[in-house]
Amino acid sequence: MKQLIRRLMYGPPPEVDRLIAAASRFPRYTATTITFRSFRLRVTDMLSVAWQIKEFFGDERMKLVCDRPDPVIIDCGANVGVSVLYLKGLFPQARITCFEPDAAVFACLQENLSTNGISGVECRQEVVWVDGNGVSFGSEGADGGSILRSANARPLPSVRLRDVLLQHAAIDLLKVDIEGAETTVLTDCGDALKRVKKLYVEYHSMPDRPQELHSLLATLTQYGFRYYIHRIGVYHEHPFAGLKEAAMDMQLDIHAIRE
Repeated sequence: MKQLIRRLMYGPPPEVDRLIAAASRFPRYTATTITFRSFRLRVTDMLSVAWQIKEFFGDERMKLVCDRPDPVIIDCGANVGVSVLYLKGLFPQARITCFEPDAAVFACLQENLSTNGISGVECRQEVVWVDGNGVSFGSEGADGGSILRSANARPLPSVRLRDVLLQHAAIDLLKVDIEGAETTVLTDCGDALKRVKKLYVEYHSMPDRPQELHSLLATLTQYGFRYYIHRIGVYHEHPFAGLKEAAMDMQLDIHAIRE
């Protein structure tokens, strides 16, 4: 009845809402193929990708203005490629390097770029870290794989993000969504961050680990960024009455822009 009333009053739900509704009914961590607009996407987990589509194509949280047609973009934590498809839609000539360590997810990333005719992207199956010596990485089956995860963990090749940044005179956009390793990795980058014009960080605060937001923001300030913070994920309505049980006690979008 509620759906009927909504249709009569507002028309059909937006395409992103329909996708999330369908994904909510689909079994989690089950490989499938979905379509969105003109895109065909192979995914390992429909629900997490549906929310990524909302973030990028629905809310356009990564909408970018650039003074060149071929921006240099480094995408750390590209998952199945939703971010790459969106950014390539804005800038078809963009030069993108993306990192995704999870083998099953990486296979989807490569297939999705090929299927949708996306070129000019270097895909690297490495963990973004503070050295290139390899690191233990726990796969989750969706977008939650992390070096902090012990389940399904095994040694994987790693790359030091600082070394990647130093290969470019300027980076138009650096995206860092690496499930809890962001503060350690960005702090290690040091003055190489001065080469970055715009920086997106998804900050993850894990209940069983010390909070590092203050250190992350201090690093951004030290290297000349102003930042805007937007809460995503879990919401604690009455924190003093107790925090909800969740994988993260705080999750934030941080958009940082060089002054």
